[in-house]
Amino acid sequence: MRILLIQAVSTYDCGEMVFPLGLAKLAAVIGPEHEVRGMDLNLDPFPWPALASELEAFRPDVAAVSFRNLDPLAGNLISFVPHLKTLATLLRRHAPRAVTLLGGSAFTLFARRLMEEVPEADIGVVGEAENLLPALLQNLSNPGGVPGVLWRKDGRLEWGSGRVSHCLDLDSLPLPDWRLFDPGRYLSRNRYVAFMGVETKRGCWNNCSYCLYPVLQGRSVRLRRVESIVDELEILQRDFSIKSVHFTDAVINEPAEHLEAVCREILRRKLEIGWTGFFREDFLSEKALELYREAGLTTLYFSADGASEHTLKILGKNLSIEQIEKAARLAAESGVLTVYHFLVNLPGENGESVDQTRRLLDNLFTLHASRGNLGAVVINNLRLYPGTPLTEKVLRERLIDPRLDLLYPTYFNPPPRDGLRHELTALCMRRGAESYLENGKQDWNLNAHSSAGASEGDLGGTL
Repeated sequence: MRILLIQAVSTYDCGEMVFPLGLAKLAAVIGPEHEVRGMDLNLDPFPWPALASELEAFRPDVAAVSFRNLDPLAGNLISFVPHLKTLATLLRRHAPRAVTLLGGSAFTLFARRLMEEVPEADIGVVGEAENLLPALLQNLSNPGGVPGVLWRKDGRLEWGSGRVSHCLDLDSLPLPDWRLFDPGRYLSRNRYVAFMGVETKRGCWNNCSYCLYPVLQGRSVRLRRVESIVDELEILQRDFSIKSVHFTDAVINEPAEHLEAVCREILRRKLEIGWTGFFREDFLSEKALELYREAGLTTLYFSADGASEHTLKILGKNLSIEQIEKAARLAAESGVLTVYHFLVNLPGENGESVDQTRRLLDNLFTLHASRGNLGAVVINNLRLYPGTPLTEKVLRERLIDPRLDLLYPTYFNPPPRDGLRHELTALCMRRGAESYLENGKQDWNLNAHSSAGASEGDLGGTL
């Protein structure tokens, strides 16, 4: 069969690029009896003519679409659902005989709804697809025996197991097929973040009340073998000239001993490649941070998200302000570029919690001032997603209109503090400007973007 793997639009205005890691992983499990091509619609600001040409020239038997992001986040009200609908319409028009598969992390969140919104999709893949895709390709006309899929039968939607599919043994999977989406096309595009993702694990056992990782990947943490992870880094550097990667894990340093083993293997092989990841504050130590830095850590991302004791509790972070400030002190002293993420105007926010937030933000700038290594403080409102405990609480207590459609960008930001995000962004921008002018060390370009938000990452081998 001829199979076309398509990364749906998931980047606003061709901004910071994310390599389609999920599709590269799927390409690696498709057998050699199939002819496979890949196309990332994010590389072109107007991708539709190129898509139509590819469909007519290749004439795929199967078009597998990865819908990774619902929207750009960062308070942005743009939705990528209209792009997905346009893509599906063009697929049906220019490749009418192709079986259309739809998957990805965004699709998994709204699987049934999106199958209804996109009637051109024949089969939906819910969750991680590496184990089920080969079987699905052999049973396209009768997918009912394949777990984790939605399909159309007699005008109705059928769902085999009704569960999200997970790959329990990550080491049984081959390394991604990077040739399908040329990494060279991404090398010079990003200014702030590494475009190439690498997984060291899937799943998260934390109980954050707003987070999607347990919904998408489950609460069972599945670790990859250390040697395989570093093999992947070595290939990316040697064969594709990749100088920096982002570890896509929910929390890169949990369990801490796993990341430390990866770092020791990087050092043993004398591999010189930079890397970034999201860190848990309470698992950070001076000794571990020194090891990370020696092994190539270029940017520390912290996502405490709560900046007061109240908001930390609401978010279920199991963290304290003291732990956040201790980690910030270690980060500042290490000299490693550091980025912080916070959510504001959360349920129950009051004057005391807002004052505590201001003090924490102010203290972060003070801690980093002498080393000039504060990259950004990212401040956002809470994007509400189905299936998370905090969203359920907000709906149950009618803190928002229950008729709001969460498929489209929906943020919790009620008055009277609906301007708090902008007030705190101004505080951070002012402190960043003052630090730069006084010390001449800070990167103004990064701090000027303190209100920019990160997009959802590639969560595993989803379509």
